[in-house]
Amino acid sequence: MSGSRGVRSVKDGLQRCGAAIAALYAELDWSKLGANYCEGDGSSFFDDDLRELTLETGYRIADEISSAVAGGRTGRSLYFGAAVAELVPILAEHLVLERDVVWLNLPGDELREITRAMHKVRDELGFELPMPSTHGIESCAQAGFDHLWMVSVLTDPDAFPALHDELYERSGGPLATGRGSSGAERARAEALVERFLDCASSSALVTTTDEELTLIEPAVQRRGGEWTVPESCIETAIVGDMLRFCRWSR
Repeated sequence: MSGSRGVRSVKDGLQRCGAAIAALYAELDWSKLGANYCEGDGSSFFDDDLRELTLETGYRIADEISSAVAGGRTGRSLYFGAAVAELVPILAEHLVLERDVVWLNLPGDELREITRAMHKVRDELGFELPMPSTHGIESCAQAGFDHLWMVSVLTDPDAFPALHDELYERSGGPLATGRGSSGAERARAEALVERFLDCASSSALVTTTDEELTLIEPAVQRRGGEWTVPESCIETAIVGDMLRFCRWSR
């Protein structure tokens, strides 16, 4: 590819990404999405300020990923548990960096709304967009992804209520869920982390939160290799977790 073609390709990717993000944010039913994050009426949860923050944070994360992925345009990314907060980096990886993106999450109202909007925008704009899938993470084992994303998954108050309380140090406090079994959930989370790490290539960027690092880091160290956790981080827009872009090389 010549330099001029490469520049045109990047510009085209940026234009497509911007158009897709704008169309998605206009198409999504934010009131319906908000109900997934609040008890009771969540119709105003995603107000103008929060939507703007998810955009700004998403672009910051996309910039970090762009400079960190070793595979560049030949690489593959696995987004596990991604939803509305990950729309910008997912689209940027696919449309700007031209990477293969696999996007997995559990079925539910949020994923159905995102999928509906993604299909609508794809048909309107006339180019392919990455679509979420409800396939299990086992389907990606040994797939050689050089970017693995697991953010605010193991702290989800619905899927891991007791682990949520433990990792956020909320047990017994007013913000605790007070539900679940810590031992059973930790065992389930550790097994999930092992399947997650099975998907990594020999050199991979691992994007996760400080809380989830307490489960991911021991599993990585048992497998061996060089593991680097940066001091810098980005605060996520919705949950407020500290996001770190770690490097694992074997």
